[in-house]
Amino acid sequence: MIWNDSLADDLRFFLTKRLKCQEAAADLTHETYLRLQQRDENGQVDNARALAFHIAVNLAVDYQRKIAVRKRYMVDNPIDDISDLAEITSTSPEQTLIARQRLEILKSALDELPLDCRTVFLLHGIEGLKYAEIADRLGISLSMVGKHLARAMVHCAQRIDA
Repeated sequence: MIWNDSLADDLRFFLTKRLKCQEAAADLTHETYLRLQQRDENGQVDNARALAFHIAVNLAVDYQRKIAVRKRYMVDNPIDDISDLAEITSTSPEQTLIARQRLEILKSALDELPLDCRTVFLLHGIEGLKYAEIADRLGISLSMVGKHLARAMVHCAQRIDA
């Protein structure tokens, strides 16, 4: 493999400049190394430097999308910060109360789900991960991701509508 300190430094500098966050840049540089190594083991690397930057750009785009989703909801963990979310999304006291009640029901519904089911729901809905990414992260099949997500959505919808 053609991974060296110079390439790592170049990637970290590039990602820091793009993301404006040294910690995220360091994490994505490491993830780039892991993905490049995986491709190298499969014999798919012709130009390692170009591929490394291509991987890094894709990781940076995914990271920026995740940050955008978090900013859109204005909280890192909306399930724990229900009162803030309710105040942000409502305009009248009545709407605030209704939103808080629905979010409490949602939180309770999520707490009732098995851990894998709840995790899939949060990774997909909050983190914005795709089925394949969730399957890789949790070590389960794509169909199991779909089943967990469907179960969580039906359960939560039933609880909120009840």
